[in-house]
Amino acid sequence: MQKDIQDEIAKSGIIAVLEIEDEKNAVPAAKALLEGGITVVELALRTPAAIPSISLIAKEVPQICIGIGTIIEAGQAALVKKENGVRFGVSPGLNPEIVKEAIASGLPFAPGIATPGELERAISFGCRTVKFFPAEGMGGLNYLKSINAPYNHLGVRYIPLGGINIDNLGSYAGFKPVLAVGGSWMAAKETIKSNNWKEITKRAKEAVEIWRNNKSV
Repeated sequence: MQKDIQDEIAKSGIIAVLEIEDEKNAVPAAKALLEGGITVVELALRTPAAIPSISLIAKEVPQICIGIGTIIEAGQAALVKKENGVRFGVSPGLNPEIVKEAIASGLPFAPGIATPGELERAISFGCRTVKFFPAEGMGGLNYLKSINAPYNHLGVRYIPLGGINIDNLGSYAGFKPVLAVGGSWMAAKETIKSNNWKEITKRAKEAVEIWRNNKSV
């Protein structure tokens, strides 16, 4: 993942995971997050509305850095790379074929890791930015610190997702190798479906404030 993209992600500190079920909600959700200070989103490829939402957000909210998540099937990395506005991709796990496809298509990519073996495999592909998933399910920050220790000199950066929320994101922010944290609580599906944009902005502001107050430099 190129430094300029890492810098954009780090500047936001928070990646809002969006599962858009109706593409008409994509732009209002992105605008609500931006108003709250979040400038990076991960659009999950779990609904038919995900792909159409890319161009809508890219056109109407160009300040948002668009990442694509749940890249788990052959062809998806190459497909999203062709979409204007996509800056990077992530996956929940480490599938070597998906990583190779992302590299071949030129898509900046952060594979998911949960064990030292998976981290070493990611490093062997040249990945120095990885998604740590499921963060809390694997043991949280203490576990991440443990698996990072032997690789810290390599400058690996982590994006923890899975169980991150308003109560624990501050502790993750305090660990220097954490590039950013991700989660869906800022713009949960139910909140988007009810068009509660003010609530999304409120949660975004809370998350960004906690991140900035606790981030280790």
